[in-house]
Amino acid sequence: MNDNNDKIRIIPLGGVQEIGMNMTVIEYGNELIIIDCGFMFPRYHMLGIDYVIPDTSYLKDKNIIGLILTHGHEDHIGAIPHFLRNFPNIKIYGTRLTAAFLKAKLSDYKNEYKDIQIYELEPRNKIKLGINFEIEFIRVNHSIPDGVGVAIKTPLGIIIHTGDFKIDLNPTTDRFIDLYKFAEYGEKGVLLLLADSTNCQREGFSISESVVQSTIIPLFAYKDGMIIAAVFASSIERIQDLVTAAKVNNKYITFSGRSLIKYTKIAEEMGYLNLYDIVIPIDKINRYPREKIVCLTTGTQGEPYSSLSLIAAGSHRHIKIEDGDMVIFSSSIIPGNEMVVTRMINNLFDLGAKMVGEDKKLLHVSGHASSEDLKLMYRLVKPKYFIPIHGEKRHLISHINLVENLNGLNTKGFLLYNGNVLEIDKNLDAKLSEPIEIRNIYVDGKGVGDLEESIFHDREQLSLNGVVAANVIIKKNINGNYDIKIDTESKGFIYKSGDNESLLLKTEELKKEGINSAMESVKKLLSKNKKTPSTIKYEVREALRRKYMQIIGREPVIFVSLYIDDIIEENKEQLK
Repeated sequence: MNDNNDKIRIIPLGGVQEIGMNMTVIEYGNELIIIDCGFMFPRYHMLGIDYVIPDTSYLKDKNIIGLILTHGHEDHIGAIPHFLRNFPNIKIYGTRLTAAFLKAKLSDYKNEYKDIQIYELEPRNKIKLGINFEIEFIRVNHSIPDGVGVAIKTPLGIIIHTGDFKIDLNPTTDRFIDLYKFAEYGEKGVLLLLADSTNCQREGFSISESVVQSTIIPLFAYKDGMIIAAVFASSIERIQDLVTAAKVNNKYITFSGRSLIKYTKIAEEMGYLNLYDIVIPIDKINRYPREKIVCLTTGTQGEPYSSLSLIAAGSHRHIKIEDGDMVIFSSSIIPGNEMVVTRMINNLFDLGAKMVGEDKKLLHVSGHASSEDLKLMYRLVKPKYFIPIHGEKRHLISHINLVENLNGLNTKGFLLYNGNVLEIDKNLDAKLSEPIEIRNIYVDGKGVGDLEESIFHDREQLSLNGVVAANVIIKKNINGNYDIKIDTESKGFIYKSGDNESLLLKTEELKKEGINSAMESVKKLLSKNKKTPSTIKYEVREALRRKYMQIIGREPVIFVSLYIDDIIEENKEQLK
């Protein structure tokens, strides 16, 4: 028998070294299961990107016996539509609400995914997957109902994946975390624990969601304008807090954002959300007193074209900010989105909004375990090995340090980044193995995976200094000499239109200086009989660059198009 058949292999394809894009492979023999398949919001330097998804090339030709979903947030299910295009026959397992959110997401693609196999599994129910795996869902608390951890029985021992979790003994809409089941597995013996790292640097226990509700209710007594509350579309517990606060204060709720409308409808129909019959259509809000309206909206991360971004830009179809309106941020900013969110907040201030959420009012609590939550989890589960997941490098390293400093806990941690491989052999010895090659897959409109990192440098250069396009025409006249014509057009480089005559004059002078410099360079080349297209393009580009740097100290991206008539035939071939 091949030794590899007696090994467990743990491979994170995403979610370790960044926030988002969670996806972990657990492999034994010729079978493997996957935990979650999410996307990541683009970081500040990923200009023009919609989102980032995991690289699943390693999974090609593998025997995937199940995709297990811990909950319905986008960083855990958002990449599934792209994943299914390459793996259409995979079986997917999730709780009721998670499965419903995924089905709703896939319905956006019309009939492309109508035959996908999605199975609902209740916490504490076990199911056999393939020959080597048995899984059981364990209820956890998070910022969305129906979140679970996963206990995975393998031939070598039990693996527990916590999913995103916190310990909340007084949740507003969900049952509390099943600590009994975690402890039960701890008594049986757990080989490996993969645990949430996001808030491991925070002292104490996590704050209960019920604390937020007690803060929001008096805040919603506000009477000087409309209340606009930004929230994640799938954060059903927080949405319930906001709706309850509106109900207590005799106000009406309206929703703005397609995903928010879709997910709240699903949650209400399934009994996870009570809307108290106070919802009004957004196109009817003018029929009600402004101070009686609470608008729940998407756009907490400043996403382009999200409802709150449109409101901040003054271009929302139904919601226009008026002096005295109050905007509430009931969410945290995902690392990397700070700049765009700050810009949006400033725009809202400019429109006359009163902002709440960046001050000390407790309008958001995290759905992730703080340090004491983690300590309790480790005391209950008592794993032989552990891997920090769901976090940036600083979170993962802090997680390792936190656990290794727990007195009396005999466990060993492994720090894995995306593509790293942990192997556990039949003797239960664990070691890091040869990593697999993976890269970020960028979704840019309809393009998936056809961009490399270098494109961001190009886009950054274009955004910083603009672009100049130079059109060069060289023709031989009847006297045997060359007529040269050069023209330039620019975008985002120099002042081109408007009422400032002084700036327009300087622009024309700069354009003329650049063209004259390029013209001289071309003439010198032709006089030396150096007429290759590549040489001419290079000299034109360099002449323009030098002149622009000399005059205004900036280097735009410069493109040169070239038409040459009556040049050596073999050189013409270079233009094709």
